Amino acid sequence: MQNDLHFLNPDELAGIADLSLLARRVVEGLLAGLHRSPHFGSSIEFAQYRQYVQGDDPRFVDWDLYARTDRLHTKQFHEETNLRCSILLDASASMSYASGKVSKLDYARMLAACLAMLLVKQNDSVGLSTFQESVRLFLPPRSSSRHLQRVFVELANVEAGGQTNLVHAIQHACETLPQRSMVILISDLLDAENDMSTYIRLLRARSFDVLVLQISDPAEREFSIAKSTLLIDPENQREQFVVPDDMREQYLENRRAYFSAIRTACIGMQVEMDEFDTSEPLDRALHFFLQQRQQLMSAMSGKRAGAAGGASR
Repeated sequence: MQNDLHFLNPDELAGIADLSLLARRVVEGLLAGLHRSPHFGSSIEFAQYRQYVQGDDPRFVDWDLYARTDRLHTKQFHEETNLRCSILLDASASMSYASGKVSKLDYARMLAACLAMLLVKQNDSVGLSTFQESVRLFLPPRSSSRHLQRVFVELANVEAGGQTNLVHAIQHACETLPQRSMVILISDLLDAENDMSTYIRLLRARSFDVLVLQISDPAEREFSIAKSTLLIDPENQREQFVVPDDMREQYLENRRAYFSAIRTACIGMQVEMDEFDTSEPLDRALHFFLQQRQQLMSAMSGKRAGAAGGASR
């Protein structure tokens, strides 16, 4: 996969203004890499392709993939949509922070676009909600190419601002989304005013599968401030003068404790959570999603098989 990281590097991708083009480039590069990997057999389920064998209907051959990989693969189709998934995207002011070329919102937007394309390619449906102190946009899950283009347009128009209210976003998802959906929360999780674990528990009680993708900036993770400076909170405009040598250790410990508590709560509710920073290629985040999707689909298949077996008896 190392040779394909140029498809996934956020600094290079930031120069692509068209999110549909960006997502196509990333997803096609990712899928081509999966097919070339030594774990081809386990990866094929994710992309909904299988290797062509003599006698397969040539109408279902993916000729674009053949042009890139010099291998024939046929598209696999399902009788109905596999999964309904909604992406909850944090667009609060703290997401605008960037110590480098890519802000947290830029990274989250690129990741959301790639996830949306992956889902639709797999005949899943995808929805999008953006939120600050309240939900700003709500698109219910659908699987058409026209809907996917609408998702790209809305993602391109998202601007960071306002305060974070994770609780309101999760509560809105509980009230509006069909049960037994997947919810992907993409956020820096910087909401000190609310305890989101209560509402994630509510999502789980209503049979939602939840993924939490925490987006961080490298400077936040390392507190890489070299000299004394005035920091301004982008959400409430509070100011604090900091001397790095005096505060670094305490900051890092407070940060570790804060996110560790969220992670512990997620584990207790069987919610998968991982942290991704804006300097790393998108492949780890996309593989994380694909891994969780595979586990979910396997569990769903097992339940259907069990129900069918019970009915036959």
